[in-house]
Amino acid sequence: MKDKLKKMKNSAALKNSASAMAGNAVNILAKFVAQRVFVQVLGIQFLGLNGILSNVISALNIVELGISSAIIYNLYEPIKKHDAKTVKSLLQFYRKAYNIIALITTVAGIAIMPFLHLIVREPVDGVNMYFAYLLSLLGTVASYLLSYRQSVLYATENGRITTNVQAICNVISLTIQTALLLITQNYYLYLAVAPIMFIVKNVILHIIAGKKYPVIRGKDVTKLDKAIEKDIFKKIRALFIHKVSSFIIFSTDNIIISSFINVATVGLYSNYHMIIAAVETVLIQAIQALTPTVGNILTDKNTRRNYILFRKIRHISFIIALASSAGILLLSDTAISLWLGKEYTLPTVTLLILVLVHFQKLMRLSYSVFKEAAGIFHEDRFVPVIESLINIVVSVVLVLWIGLPGVFIGTFVSSFALWFYSYPKFVYQRLFNRSRKQYYMEMLAYMLIFSIVILIVLHIKGWMGI
Repeated sequence: MKDKLKKMKNSAALKNSASAMAGNAVNILAKFVAQRVFVQVLGIQFLGLNGILSNVISALNIVELGISSAIIYNLYEPIKKHDAKTVKSLLQFYRKAYNIIALITTVAGIAIMPFLHLIVREPVDGVNMYFAYLLSLLGTVASYLLSYRQSVLYATENGRITTNVQAICNVISLTIQTALLLITQNYYLYLAVAPIMFIVKNVILHIIAGKKYPVIRGKDVTKLDKAIEKDIFKKIRALFIHKVSSFIIFSTDNIIISSFINVATVGLYSNYHMIIAAVETVLIQAIQALTPTVGNILTDKNTRRNYILFRKIRHISFIIALASSAGILLLSDTAISLWLGKEYTLPTVTLLILVLVHFQKLMRLSYSVFKEAAGIFHEDRFVPVIESLINIVVSVVLVLWIGLPGVFIGTFVSSFALWFYSYPKFVYQRLFNRSRKQYYMEMLAYMLIFSIVILIVLHIKGWMGI
């Protein structure tokens, strides 16, 4: 029976990962076509403005507080025990929370508007950035509506359903946006498509979740147990700190570049960011799709088996990170030259730092999957604060000293707070009872292999003259 259950879990994990990779690959191809049309029709300044507005909207997503992660973690146990009462109570709590979040996001988003000119220092001709911002804000608010049932699909290891629906809706959305740009050259119509498609996607998934698990549609919902509610709020407080810090680390680059350099440089970086983000989206979601499976396995509390699984996932993450880093370093300049033109490329030193950031981001996957699956949010809540402070200080100091590369050096250096403290203490020691010395030796081996491969790629790049 245990072997059969293990095979079922492995099958679900593989299906979720494969679905995430396939769905995102299709979505990425559509994005590349859409961005090429966007640059050709509207120009590099519009691309820069679009990137900055996206970062500002990302800041508002902090209001979500990480409720979805806390809810999904608390769903594992009742779903495993077929406790329909607790599942329905959790979803009811989730629905009310997201309605409140949608309202707070709207109010906070409108409150930010008078300060937009401080972020977008150079106005873009032919566009009212305040109206464009409102359309982007509407998209974020729409994403919260009717989305609470999706948590059941994730917790029951059916995330592939959500992935497939999202991929289809994203491709349709990008197709409509591209067509509107070609026909009308209207930036506002381009932005208006997103909120409509968010609502369509959420309605579809809401219906699918209800049909697949009819028990959650029952109206006999009781108030959530106080102990579970207390645990959720405890995790939410910690997750809020994580979300704020994560935004500062990964979503403020465009704002810093716009404030200390110019909007056009944001546009140049956006092209590289799109390539790197495309690779990361496929690979990260493929690994993160394993989180529900890991979460269910961790409930058995078999330390030895959990460590063996962790090592497998970490090794896969390393191979993925190494191969994708080498590919980005070797091919991205050529890809951008063919895609948009040689004038849109960045210096090799800037690209190298972007690759370093990319590598460590993917290497974090195995640790973050186990942290999230184990519900470790509260214990290391202050580590991301230190990481974000290091990021801002180093990025701002270095952008004034050496320009664009300094922004990304700050992001890379700040990650040391996790690698040298958080991961060895809260994952390696706590979940697997392993020594820090063993952890550091293993990470040193990974970094040595990475350094050798990157040096070889740089040599090949110079030899080929690319």
